[in-house]
Amino acid sequence: MKKRILLTAPFLLSACFLLAQACRIPAGGEFLHANNVRAFINSGGGLFLKGRKASFEVPVPGQAHTIFAQGLWLGALDAGGNLKLAAQTYGLIDGQTDYYAGPLGESGSTTAENCRNWDRVWTVFRYQVDTHIRDFEDNGAIDNPIPDIMGWPGKGNPFFEEIYGFELPDTPQGLAPFFDRDGNGIYNPLAGDYPMVRQSTTLPEQITWSIFNDVGGIHSNSFGDPLTVEVHLTAWAYLCANNPQLNNAIFTSYKVINRGTASLDSLYLGLWVDFDLGCLIDDVVGSAPALNTAFVYNLGNNDETNCDNVNNGYGLNPPVQAATVLNKNLSYVTYSLNRFPGLVPPALYDPVSPVHYYRYLTGRCQDGTPFTFGGNGYDPSLSNPVARFVFPGDPNDPGQWSDLNDGQGTGDRRIVSSLLIESLPPGGSEDVDVAYSYFREPGADHLGNVTAMYEGIENLQAWYDGQFGGICTPGPVCREDCVWTGDANADGIANHIDLLALAVGAGRQGPARSGPYNWSPRAGQAWPTAQPNGANDKHLDADGDGTATFDDFRFTRQHYNFTRPGYQPAAEYREGPELQLLVNDSLFDFNNLAAGQGAATGRVLLTKPVPELYALAFTLEYDTAYFDPMIITAVNNPFGHIVFATHFYSMPLVFPLDFDFARVATDGIIEKGHIMSVRIKVKENYFHPLPSDTTLIRFKNIKAIRRDGSEIEIGGTAIVARFPGITGTAEEEAHTEDIRLFP
Repeated sequence: MKKRILLTAPFLLSACFLLAQACRIPAGGEFLHANNVRAFINSGGGLFLKGRKASFEVPVPGQAHTIFAQGLWLGALDAGGNLKLAAQTYGLIDGQTDYYAGPLGESGSTTAENCRNWDRVWTVFRYQVDTHIRDFEDNGAIDNPIPDIMGWPGKGNPFFEEIYGFELPDTPQGLAPFFDRDGNGIYNPLAGDYPMVRQSTTLPEQITWSIFNDVGGIHSNSFGDPLTVEVHLTAWAYLCANNPQLNNAIFTSYKVINRGTASLDSLYLGLWVDFDLGCLIDDVVGSAPALNTAFVYNLGNNDETNCDNVNNGYGLNPPVQAATVLNKNLSYVTYSLNRFPGLVPPALYDPVSPVHYYRYLTGRCQDGTPFTFGGNGYDPSLSNPVARFVFPGDPNDPGQWSDLNDGQGTGDRRIVSSLLIESLPPGGSEDVDVAYSYFREPGADHLGNVTAMYEGIENLQAWYDGQFGGICTPGPVCREDCVWTGDANADGIANHIDLLALAVGAGRQGPARSGPYNWSPRAGQAWPTAQPNGANDKHLDADGDGTATFDDFRFTRQHYNFTRPGYQPAAEYREGPELQLLVNDSLFDFNNLAAGQGAATGRVLLTKPVPELYALAFTLEYDTAYFDPMIITAVNNPFGHIVFATHFYSMPLVFPLDFDFARVATDGIIEKGHIMSVRIKVKENYFHPLPSDTTLIRFKNIKAIRRDGSEIEIGGTAIVARFPGITGTAEEEAHTEDIRLFP
């Protein structure tokens, strides 16, 4: 009973704390995709995990990952010896977190609104910064402001509040890093300042920045008591014409600030990493103490390509993935395993209480036993010497202690690299810089790639120490007829209509194009063929392999609704009888709708034959002030056809989002009849007055084509939906929110 009380008490205290703070679980994020690595940067203390999917893909495009998730661990003692701890692992999968978006105020507190405002990751690309620099240097003024640079959250940015609607905090520790042209400590893009990392004299290909804290709510991942810290996370990567190793690496920098009123003593910072090198069941881990590195490699020389029907493997000669601290010496490298009763000692299980986390941070197993040399590192008799670093030996040498030679064999390991910061006073800060690097040398087997890693980490450290000067030559910025990966028809946006361009151009070939395959202007040699709209067919080739296929649409999905600078959205509503939305429900009368009435199923029909109709795309537009977001419940997908639709299985259910549809009849033509079914639901309540008792549901930007790409003119029938008696008074309208029309 006593043990149960001890476990429950932190939860009760944390629940009270949650009521006081009430910040939402962080949901923001951006992909860092500047080179061969595509990694998701979360807004709240974890990295490389998007939803439930591993998101550290390398090389791109390969669809294999080396890391499943990463989390920041911080543990310290207060003056009374009480443990303070924040640690992130997989919690965001199930809505559990120890960190919340945004800065802390002078009192070390935050608000739900503050967390909501800051729940995002800012990002800029080199092409934007290069354009900004050229703009300023030609006449000493910015003539064409770039929104991402104007809104960069550098200290004192005078334009930030106008762009985002909330203020920047005035903090002596600074905010997002930048090049300060006039040295006044204030970020002013119109004075020529621009986003830049302090660790580099070479402009990275992409930079991201975010800010989070451990005070915004309960620590529902570890159930530890808050440290009252604010953390700034900068991430960046290079794209080099002359340095392939840097093209396989990304960098992160944590600035940890004590916003509390008391010192944090015995403070440890840990990097928890769940390495999943392709197939996760045959991974082994190691440490390189002299290089401040933890790494993963494969148990054998063949990483199964589809070992669990989920994760793609790397096949023969699998790579090595490393995580290296660049500006501090590691104190410990420890590890834990998934629970396998009878196979894994319980002392090596994943942590389930704050003290477990702190023990792993300080070189001990879950039960408090120090890690020891030999075997799996757990020896409760302590007959073997204490080991600060698990598996520090070179696995190429059978005589050294390594996971390959002496460890657990197969298993799913998580590793923690920790360093001692000692005492962090109120207002004090500490920076920790990290590299994540991938190694796969031509002709090298799984152990040869470990050797390549040892040599490569030495290079990375030297380049970091030299601020990456002279070792990376970025390629020229593309400025004319650039490929934006996923915008197959080169109309300025990646969306469902790009599937039609691929339907016409599939199989065409031309010069291959090197990566990265991100949303930035990329140069590419012209292909000998062109699309009906005049765009060169090189735009079809999203993955750069020299052949246009439907697989290229993967990148349209990744960059869905991304637009290039200067894009002007089209809005054409062509009336006609061909497309109709019908609701066969006597209780759902579009002339007499009311809040809270039951949902109905609508059927989108192609009402008449359209000769030679090879592919079709359209958007169904409706107003979410009146209706809940519509969801596709069924699609007529004949064998051999390719269908894409938002709000269905082919896209995540993220609202608001265009309700878009595209279909290609690869084996013939699209026949008349049922296209899809949608769920239509009027809102339960209207909490603000609406401007009209009438709204439209209509087909927008209908595009129908023949196999040769020539267009067929068809139209759609709009529905007039009437809501008698729902309009409000002018006095009420003063409290209304903006009404949003989707798409």
